[in-house]
Amino acid sequence: MTWDLCVAEAETLLTSTRIPSSLEIITLIKRINPTRLQLPEPDRERGYRINGALQNLLLEHYGAAFWLVPFAWNPEIVLIKHTALPSVDACHALVGALSEKALMSVADPAEGAASKPCPKKKTKPPSSRSPTDAVRGAQQMLERYEYCRAEELLSGIRLENNGALPSLLRAATMLMEEIGAYGTAVELLLSQPKCVLKDNSIKETLAQAYYRNGMIPEARALFDVLPVAGMQKLSLCAYADISFKDGSLTHAYGLLERAEEKEGFAANLDRLKNEIREAMHAEAQTWLQKAQEALRRDDVAQAESMGLQALSRFPALQQAREIVAEVRTRREAEELTSLWDKLEKSERGQSRLDLLETLLERDREHQEKIKTLLVTEKATVKEEWCFSQLQRLREETVRKRWEKCYAIIDSLSHQNDHVDSYREACALSPHFSVLYNNRRLRKVTPKTAKEAWLRLIQARTALQSGQREGCLELMDGVKEYFEHCPDFAEEYRKLLGAEQESSRREIADLLRQVAGDDVDEVRIGTAFNRIRKKMTVLPEKERVEYKKIMQDRLAQLVTEPDDEEVGNAYHCALLLGKAEDAAQLRKMIRDADRLEQIEKEVSEPMQMEVSPLTLAFSDDMPVDLTSKPALRCLGATYRHILLGDEEGDLIMVDLHDMTATKFACILGRLYLADALPAQGIFLFRIQGENFFARAELSSGKGAVKAVFEGSTGFLLPSDSVINDIYLSSDRATDYYLNIAQEDGTAPAVMGRLRLRSRNGMADTVRINNEPRLYSWRLSSNPEKFIIGTTDQTRICARNLTLDIAMGFTPEIWEVDEVNGHIYYYFGTTLRKADFHLDDCDEFPHSDAFMFFYGYHRMLGLCPATSTAHLALRERAALYDYSANKLSTVFPADAIISTRPAKNWYCYHYDKDAGELKLRDVTEEVFKILDWRTVPIKNGQKWSNEQYREAYEMMYFGYKDTPEPLVFPHAEQEPSEATGTVQ
Repeated sequence: MTWDLCVAEAETLLTSTRIPSSLEIITLIKRINPTRLQLPEPDRERGYRINGALQNLLLEHYGAAFWLVPFAWNPEIVLIKHTALPSVDACHALVGALSEKALMSVADPAEGAASKPCPKKKTKPPSSRSPTDAVRGAQQMLERYEYCRAEELLSGIRLENNGALPSLLRAATMLMEEIGAYGTAVELLLSQPKCVLKDNSIKETLAQAYYRNGMIPEARALFDVLPVAGMQKLSLCAYADISFKDGSLTHAYGLLERAEEKEGFAANLDRLKNEIREAMHAEAQTWLQKAQEALRRDDVAQAESMGLQALSRFPALQQAREIVAEVRTRREAEELTSLWDKLEKSERGQSRLDLLETLLERDREHQEKIKTLLVTEKATVKEEWCFSQLQRLREETVRKRWEKCYAIIDSLSHQNDHVDSYREACALSPHFSVLYNNRRLRKVTPKTAKEAWLRLIQARTALQSGQREGCLELMDGVKEYFEHCPDFAEEYRKLLGAEQESSRREIADLLRQVAGDDVDEVRIGTAFNRIRKKMTVLPEKERVEYKKIMQDRLAQLVTEPDDEEVGNAYHCALLLGKAEDAAQLRKMIRDADRLEQIEKEVSEPMQMEVSPLTLAFSDDMPVDLTSKPALRCLGATYRHILLGDEEGDLIMVDLHDMTATKFACILGRLYLADALPAQGIFLFRIQGENFFARAELSSGKGAVKAVFEGSTGFLLPSDSVINDIYLSSDRATDYYLNIAQEDGTAPAVMGRLRLRSRNGMADTVRINNEPRLYSWRLSSNPEKFIIGTTDQTRICARNLTLDIAMGFTPEIWEVDEVNGHIYYYFGTTLRKADFHLDDCDEFPHSDAFMFFYGYHRMLGLCPATSTAHLALRERAALYDYSANKLSTVFPADAIISTRPAKNWYCYHYDKDAGELKLRDVTEEVFKILDWRTVPIKNGQKWSNEQYREAYEMMYFGYKDTPEPLVFPHAEQEPSEATGTVQ
């Protein structure tokens, strides 16, 4: 009977009102038990579930005849054994799966006479000899035929750990092989500590001792949990004998085949194998007869099924193989005939191609004919497809749905056998002609090529409607892709000529405005800034002439500065880090005392005292996640961790060079604003101030290169707010600023600005005149940024030119510059994508990020363990975004890491010894912290108790958070539902 039939019989029995016999139940339990069977995981779970129900049924009705023997390695597992018949058992079961009635019905353990008991002996105290000496002494006794003394000596061996396992195994083997004391061998092994009993070699030896002692259920239970691949030859034979007696013939035969591959000798292997083969052959004969009868009736389905059943019982049964082969030959011929009939009736199209592909794979006799039909059919289908694509392209062109037009033309461009269709498509519109065989577009990504062409269409559409503003900028951006196309070149020439004429007229007007003697310097500077912007479209020769005109006009305003003005300018240049200007101004100061005074005033706040620290790593350093940390985290890069002590000193850990350095500075508490890690350049914001400090730090040396106030340093209006600031890798005095107006009445802007420059912001980006932009640095070499607003996101290159634009706004959580990944929250979950926001991976169980976004700070994210480090005020926790679990709360700076985190570290700082010790707790955090699932109940109502519990967990235990979390479908408003949580 097959396993499925046994399962069906068991399910029928369990739903029946008839009480079956104990033998019937035990037989089904043995046949259904999935332990030795190769079953899919769902079938294994089903088998264990039905086995548990059968075991409950057995014990509830016949429990008085059985007792439960605890499993040596797991007290939750018991063997169900007959009290009077040692060879009868009902396999092992989980105690938790047994019903209360079943547990109450079983016999008392004292009444059970388990299998053949071990002989009762006086308790022998452990031998004082070492296991090795005891084995050596017993060997000498056996040579003198002193079996009793040798048995007594070996039975006293006791191990404390796994260090002497070979001696223990040798002792057990001597008891079984040379003395025949199987019960003593069992007692010896069971008397060892649990750590020794967990070893698979000990389990295997004990299973052999059980088997030889006639304790078959115990031996079976052990063999079932051991890996078959590692068993010895004798163990495999013993296990096969047990399986054979249980009726698992196929499993037993497979074990013997493995045993034949092992080295050594087993006396009963051939005999046992012959017995199993005979039993398998006899069992298979019944199914073979049924198959033969079905074949005579022309019931091919039944014949195949019965033949396969026979082969599953005895794979070497040739008659069954012949029946199965004959049935499959008949079916194959019928199916091929049916396929050819379908082919004759089918119409041209994909279905006909699928039929031909199937025939090509299955009909070996007509391969050439099918291949010819396939070539003809594919050509016809491709031709019809190209024709339909051209028709679609005409329709989409009329509707001006350019993205779909591009997709159609792109698909046609890849049809090398229908180049005429591609040529015809590109000739349908002047917009398409620039795409024909455009090799420059093929060198970039498909997404970039499409965006470039769409920007060209945008510029042409604007020009056709008479809106020329911004068109030249758009065409300049795509010029490298289309400048070789005659249509584009002519359009660009006309547009550039018009822009140049307009610029010449405006420049001439501005020069007339500043020609008089009564024009002040401010008006001249403003006019010249406008001239510089306008003359960018002019030829180089004209730009040089205009520069000469402006220089001559400015020279008329220059007066010899006095020493005070030069000194102030020199002081400012030193503070701002403008080295070239400072060098020129220094030459103009004639007063040596004044020069020395200025340099002293500047050098004092910019000095750094550097002290190397000892950086050590420890695996046994105590982990303290309760006390207030000695240091606070000031920021991190992908290789640096920046810490600060109570005295305001800065500690930099470089995990690339494996060094730690302490920097003392009088500027106050510094927090990292941006960095160029590879160059060792850092930009700090001074706590509580709008001041910034640019520093160069490395192992053993450090210096502040510039200190400036945000508004005055960049000549910004007083109501401007610097939301983000980034270093430029090209020029030390250039910065990328994300600026908004304090009252939000003007559009936010991001651009590049030079310190103390009156030329204004260059390469600016505004998005839909939004009052606030968010920005992140994606890379530093070369510069790349992601800039976004409420419904649009742009990825920009170093000059802030548009690279990619998207119509959605991801909430950025972390940027992995080294691996080119962005981690962002969008919709309801956390996602990971590349810098083009393609190849997106989603973490479906990260719903809690939607609650963390508004209030919590992201201190780090570890991709290797799918954990994020979140902080709220002075408290922090780790969030497992792969399982939606939150750890217990700990002090915010108790765990530190790089960004993104390769590892989580705890640390100990010894100021007096000058040592910083780190401990990697990346994997340990799952053990040393308690984790709870974050309650997410979207679409369901919250009870007040559930709301309070979620509120406390998400806010890290704080009770006075200004704005409570808004959980969907709460029973009351947050203020009413929470009340005062105690």
